[in-house]
Amino acid sequence: MSAETLLRAIVIGEGWAEGEEAAENAEKWASKFLERARTFLNRAVEDGTYQHYCFNSGNPDYLQGSCYCEPGDDAEVLKAKRRRANTLKLYQAISARTADDLELLCVKLLRLLGVSRPNGTPRAGDGGVDFYGYSNFGFILKPEILPAGAEKHMRVWFVGQAKHYDASQVGTKDIREIVGSVSLARAKLFAGEKDPMRQFSARLCEPVFSMFITTGRFSRDSKDLMKKSGIIPMDGPQLGQFLADNGIGLTDDLFDQNEFDDWISQEEDV
Repeated sequence: MSAETLLRAIVIGEGWAEGEEAAENAEKWASKFLERARTFLNRAVEDGTYQHYCFNSGNPDYLQGSCYCEPGDDAEVLKAKRRRANTLKLYQAISARTADDLELLCVKLLRLLGVSRPNGTPRAGDGGVDFYGYSNFGFILKPEILPAGAEKHMRVWFVGQAKHYDASQVGTKDIREIVGSVSLARAKLFAGEKDPMRQFSARLCEPVFSMFITTGRFSRDSKDLMKKSGIIPMDGPQLGQFLADNGIGLTDDLFDQNEFDDWISQEEDV
């Protein structure tokens, strides 16, 4: 759809003008509209947030859905687009589950990141961390065929918090909490007698990626703090996109509620 056509529909839909006046306004505002659309899209690409639209490769004045299949797309790109087109359906399916299910889903997400034995923490007294585990990064760089060398010591830890929010936003307080929780976990400092992260054994120089996953949204300040501190953010659409890209909950590249439910309910080997 051309930017001018889309803008005219917006003008009419918002009640700003009708008929010829709407068409004239759309023509007058089209260039500015395109400039803002490109700025917004570039920011989404930079931040890794879900992109609802993109520009047509043949005509930069036309906008289309981000998963629109163009004639020049090869088979690999077409398959990736078909999968990613399920993003919002997966997001809706995730949002419909409980807070406990979200934490379980995050444990399973670690498996997709190469963590062979992901862990969840108890609901009570979790120390501010909901899921964690490590990936043998060295084996990703060099698959283990013969007995491994120095690469066997290359571990990367993932530690994260999950918040099932409907309308609430994640604020800077939540972000500071996960930072403090990871620092305390590395020092093995915890309240009570039981260590809620007894399998967490990150050594002094081992990298630890902190993640914050929510079905809600991040406030502007929390986004800024995470970007500056290196925390990995994942809101609902980003989580849906990650699962879609990995083919989770899909049958023949289409969302399948039963397949998604089965994936959630499968027991983790931890």
